[in-house]
Amino acid sequence: MYSHKARADRLRKVLELIRADACIVKSEDNRRYLTGITTRDGVVIITKAGNRYFIADAKSEEIASRQLSPQGFTVRGVNQPSEYPICINEIFQADKISTALLESNSISHEDYLWLENSLYAKILPLKTQLDKLRMTKDLEEIEYIKTAQRISEKSFEDLLRFIKPGMSEKQIQAKLVQLMLENGSDMAKFNIVCVSGENTSLVHSTATDRIVEKGDNVMLEFGAVYNGYRSNMARTFCVGKAGDEFRRAYNVVKNATIIGQKYIRKGVSGRDADSEIRRYIEENGYRNHFRHSLGHGIGIGLEEAPYLSQDSADILTTGEVVTMEPGIYLPGKFGVRIEDLLYISNLGTENLTRTTKELLEL
Repeated sequence: MYSHKARADRLRKVLELIRADACIVKSEDNRRYLTGITTRDGVVIITKAGNRYFIADAKSEEIASRQLSPQGFTVRGVNQPSEYPICINEIFQADKISTALLESNSISHEDYLWLENSLYAKILPLKTQLDKLRMTKDLEEIEYIKTAQRISEKSFEDLLRFIKPGMSEKQIQAKLVQLMLENGSDMAKFNIVCVSGENTSLVHSTATDRIVEKGDNVMLEFGAVYNGYRSNMARTFCVGKAGDEFRRAYNVVKNATIIGQKYIRKGVSGRDADSEIRRYIEENGYRNHFRHSLGHGIGIGLEEAPYLSQDSADILTTGEVVTMEPGIYLPGKFGVRIEDLLYISNLGTENLTRTTKELLEL
């Protein structure tokens, strides 16, 4: 079983390179990465010497102690947020911390300045170093993502038996949330795209009161959460028989996912992956109709590095999980999106998504 201490040890190597004595982590996702628990607030401190601290607010102190003390964390409690700097300074004084890294791209500028001005140590910005550590998933993280994906797929399968003409987009979305929770998803903020008919051309619209009619296409993008780790998938299908124009666009997107799975592998850049699929879609008559990037990493965060886009400088490597989501959007008519999860492993690229990509006509 993977130890959260190993993640802290990877962060300690960053401290050694930058010649800092400790790292302060306040953002929720990064706290989850280093501790394995989610609390409403808190601060994690990792020192170069190997000490690990968790400072919790009063409401979270007991649960943090129960779960983190056995892992080797020292848990401290504060009664109000203004006491965080006092507690951090006490730890710094005891551990002789003179230079510390503080997240600069995952917390508010206001919080950064507040801590920088309150702590008795030289504060340096921790920019993307922790993001880069999170790009490579360990086997425990991969299993959590796979489980979340199985929950998503089972929920989608169950949902297809529920959808019928006369339902609204909001009703379908609500049922999907219910099914994911029933099938084992964590209670979480779900980011769901559920649109139909002409609304599917809006790329990332939200569910409305629009009624699904026979012959409409429906686009769903969604993902469950398991032990804090996310999955994501998208499927577009028809309620009734698909028209010829929609069917043609659908087949181009489906073929793009097949090409993408073969192309996306260790050593490929995020920019080249995006370009390869974009080129295929454009060469098949849909220039300027693929209106978002190809994909991104996923884990504790719904969207995290590496990125598959024209602006990406990321090079794919072993242990990363990325979305691949080509699409075609014809304004005022329809949109098509198919999204799979790809795991870059030592043995090649594995598609974690089992749901069929064949066009479904309900």
